[in-house]
Amino acid sequence: RVRGVFIFLTMSKENEEVKSLLEERAEQDLLQGVDTSLAHNSEPLVELSPTDLTSPKTRRAFQENELLEDQAETVTQILTPVAITMVVVVFIVRTISFPGQDTVSSAMVYHESASDSMWARFLGSILNALIFVAMIIIVTIVFVLLYKYRCLKVIYGWLLLSTGIMLGFFGGYLFYQTWYTLNYPMDIITFAFLVWNFSIVGLISIFWQASLRVNQFYLISISVILAVVFTQLPEWTTWALLAAIAIYDLFAVLCPRGPLKVLVETAQERDEPIPALIYSASVFFLMADDEDDDSKRKRGVKLGLGDFVFYSVLVGRAALFEMLTVFTCFVAVITGLFMTILLLALFQKALPALPISIALGIVFYFLTKIFLLPLVMTLGLIAAFV
Repeated sequence: RVRGVFIFLTMSKENEEVKSLLEERAEQDLLQGVDTSLAHNSEPLVELSPTDLTSPKTRRAFQENELLEDQAETVTQILTPVAITMVVVVFIVRTISFPGQDTVSSAMVYHESASDSMWARFLGSILNALIFVAMIIIVTIVFVLLYKYRCLKVIYGWLLLSTGIMLGFFGGYLFYQTWYTLNYPMDIITFAFLVWNFSIVGLISIFWQASLRVNQFYLISISVILAVVFTQLPEWTTWALLAAIAIYDLFAVLCPRGPLKVLVETAQERDEPIPALIYSASVFFLMADDEDDDSKRKRGVKLGLGDFVFYSVLVGRAALFEMLTVFTCFVAVITGLFMTILLLALFQKALPALPISIALGIVFYFLTKIFLLPLVMTLGLIAAFV
């Protein structure tokens, strides 16, 4: 037993000696490798000093990285509410039936009918769209004049009244149709109480003070309500209106004396926000804010609610036809908005947000309706799947 212990101690001692020899040889090999690499590399090692970290080149690199991160966050913050608005509008249009389509059509100058010829519907829809755009131009010019001459009380009174009507009247109508379609019982007192509180809380959160989430919820709600109302327009009038609004948006923002360009330049000269971003008939633009502000509401890209509305009108009109057109139009609108944000980052000035998205959406809708949908239906009938 003593002999076995002695042998074990001797073997462990020899293992330790072998281990130390191997470690010394590894260190020698490492030093030789470093010497060899230094001999082949003629460039000396560069030591970073505190002045290198504050050099213009280094600061520019850090600023570019921060700018890319901010732009990625900005794209997400813009695309998310737009996507939510379009999805909610599609759900409402596909789920709830509105009996007031004839009433909306009767408010137009041209009353579209299925018995009319294609040429008559085309000319009539152009007439309706031109009258609607003319009304928007008049309202926008009046708004710009009020803002230019600092009639802010009139502007805020106007916005309070219009927003209250949208939330109370149109929102109440949408709420009533939803409850009627779902066949849920509700007395008139409870209905009036809910609509009244919904409207008052919305006005407070938009024009006074509320959390960011509540404010975003009511802005999206206004966009959804208006988009659902506009989807009740006749089909030809809807497409003509979307095209006319996109063209008007292009000229109103980019022309030297366009009303929206004058509005943006006046706000930038005064260094103050525009009090009409929630008004769908007045603001259809993306605005680059160059000021450094910690508030996320005032920093980055601002998208007018009118853009939310007409994006959703396009997708909602596609939802009235087929779900396949909904998917293609949804992708087209998001792609157009992303391209607009890229152009905004390049030019660093106010740009219209409607033309690219609306153009892509209309083109993809009719391409899907004429070519893709018949192909999918044919493949489905012959049970051919890819």
